[in-house]
Amino acid sequence: MLIINLSSYRIIINTMRSIIIDHLFILLIIAFHCDYYYYDVYNGININRPQQQQQRSLLSTIMVMADWDSWWTYEGISGPDFWGRLNPKWSHCSKGRRQSPIDIDTELLIYDQYLRELYIKGDYIDGNLINTGRSIEIEVDQKKPIIITGGPLSYQYTLSNVTLHFGRENNRGSEHSINQLQFSGELQFYGYNGQLYSNWSEAKRSPNGLVAIATMIKMTKNMSTNAQLKIMINSFKNISNRGDIQQLNRLNLKELLSDTKQFVTYEGSLTQPACFESVQWIILNKPLYISGHQLHQLRTSLKSDGHQDNFRPIQQLNNRMVTTNIINHRLISDLRFKYDLEEIDFNTDNAYSKQLCYVNQPVAYKASNKRIT
Repeated sequence: MLIINLSSYRIIINTMRSIIIDHLFILLIIAFHCDYYYYDVYNGININRPQQQQQRSLLSTIMVMADWDSWWTYEGISGPDFWGRLNPKWSHCSKGRRQSPIDIDTELLIYDQYLRELYIKGDYIDGNLINTGRSIEIEVDQKKPIIITGGPLSYQYTLSNVTLHFGRENNRGSEHSINQLQFSGELQFYGYNGQLYSNWSEAKRSPNGLVAIATMIKMTKNMSTNAQLKIMINSFKNISNRGDIQQLNRLNLKELLSDTKQFVTYEGSLTQPACFESVQWIILNKPLYISGHQLHQLRTSLKSDGHQDNFRPIQQLNNRMVTTNIINHRLISDLRFKYDLEEIDFNTDNAYSKQLCYVNQPVAYKASNKRIT
């Protein structure tokens, strides 16, 4: 008779459990390549939700037609850690060296005197507000193109879509962070290079293809909140389910973009699969303000479809330069004093660009660096 002690029994059980999990994962991948997968309605990941809310049952599973873009999530085995492994076309997500988002260390920003002012031609956004099941997006009407130029850009970019990121709690939600501090949300404006490419799909996988302008969303108790952001949030009750669409007209673009000429910029990627490294990021140096009530309203309006944290974790900088047009006036003043003492002619631009690469002045976000609770 074969006698197995308790320790050996546990080893066998754990080994069998690992084998079963590995095989289930492989079967899941094979199923996706066949464009099918088993789907748990209880988890609320519903791709083709009917008009009426579906009954959710712990044991009920259904077979649905799916594609890769419908399956990825922000958590679990379909979350960011696995994006690059699930689909060979998403290899940038795990192997790319210029991935986004990043943490912006204000002590290491490099001042670039050649960065121009950012120009946006167009005042209002018309389009569709869409619940994608993972985030909220505005699909911009291309009949009235909005053109983005200037800043670090060498081409003209046409605004294509706007994405809103947020989190479960007030102290997180933004994709980019400033000195390792997140904000309550982040609004991202994506445009494609209309001079080189005919549409978004072509541009996103091509060099100099995309631009993304990001503005942080900060919860406030004292500052007045953004009126255009309020209009968006009030519309969320009409798109509570995945796939729901609400038409938006004459959303004031300039009010949605922070009223500032200062920004930080770097070369990066899309923050969703396939993580193509074709994006010039521009982070505006001033947040939009939102109330705690509006944040609560945002989450509860979409809670029925599983919206929780919908931001990608911070990615490695990998020796990329992060440049800015923010001038450190205090440092310039110190330099002028030094040059006066040594009786040397002082030229602000040359002194700043040649001798002082690092900008030690904190950006506006650091002005209040207390964690939001």
